[in-house]
Amino acid sequence: MNKLIELGTCKKPHGVKGAFSFYLINQRDSSLEKGRQITLFPMDESSSIKHDGEIFEIESIGFGNKTIVTLKGVNNRNLVESMIPFSIHINRDELPDLDDDNYYINDLIGLKVYNESNEYIGEVSDINSNGVQDILQIKSNEIMIDILLIEQFVKEIIWDEEKIIVVVPELI
Repeated sequence: MNKLIELGTCKKPHGVKGAFSFYLINQRDSSLEKGRQITLFPMDESSSIKHDGEIFEIESIGFGNKTIVTLKGVNNRNLVESMIPFSIHINRDELPDLDDDNYYINDLIGLKVYNESNEYIGEVSDINSNGVQDILQIKSNEIMIDILLIEQFVKEIIWDEEKIIVVVPELI
């Protein structure tokens, strides 16, 4: 599959010896560990990371109030400061397998979306969060529709047909 999944971002250095302070979307169940390869993408033009991404290996990682990471070949604060800000990605194939009742939220991107009458609405183009719930962004006839990823709106995910059945909310 070799699909990249975003795990978080880095906007701050940590200390003076070349460490980073990572912000992870899911710090509790992180797949990051020593020796893991990650792909970094610049978040803006101030980052020295190549536009099409660069692969680094985690030399050390510590979890706590902050996730502190050192990368092989990055050993001074000046280099760290030149690299930030960036987003952190991992190959989807490197994530642990899940049981049938669970899925990785990024696996929903690209699925076709239908209403309860089986009428095509669009395709999941992205997933955002409002801080409480995840939100499916569905591209439909050149407009975007946001649907909360909760059981009241997402009725069924049919993996073998690559489709999602949703209740489209009515506008007030």
